[in-house]
Amino acid sequence: MNSYGEKIRKLREEFGLSQSELAQKLGVHKQMISDIERGKQKRFNPQVERKLMELFGLQNIWFEELPTDNNIEAYELDSLNAEEQILIKYFRYVPENRRLQTLACLLQCLSRNSIDNNECNNNL
Repeated sequence: MNSYGEKIRKLREEFGLSQSELAQKLGVHKQMISDIERGKQKRFNPQVERKLMELFGLQNIWFEELPTDNNIEAYELDSLNAEEQILIKYFRYVPENRRLQTLACLLQCLSRNSIDNNECNNNL
């Protein structure tokens, strides 16, 4: 399972930011980014998480722990509706190195209610 710090690091790297650049955008010290990514600090405070959500177009659920192959049954895949099942089916075809960027784009599009907009389709 990806830890909070690992997810922050992957997000930062996906957007091509250094620790210093991310720290500047969030208004924190570079050391805080380093501490989060190494697990020395458990997570950002709520104000910093809000800035992170705004910066990358994330939603609160992004900060939750995601299932691994070992505990995915806990998420009751059978309870997904048809659209959710299709989304997961196609997501599996996204190369692993593009999944975080794809999710960020999808969440950004959903937050603007523009999933049918070509802007989102071009980014996916």
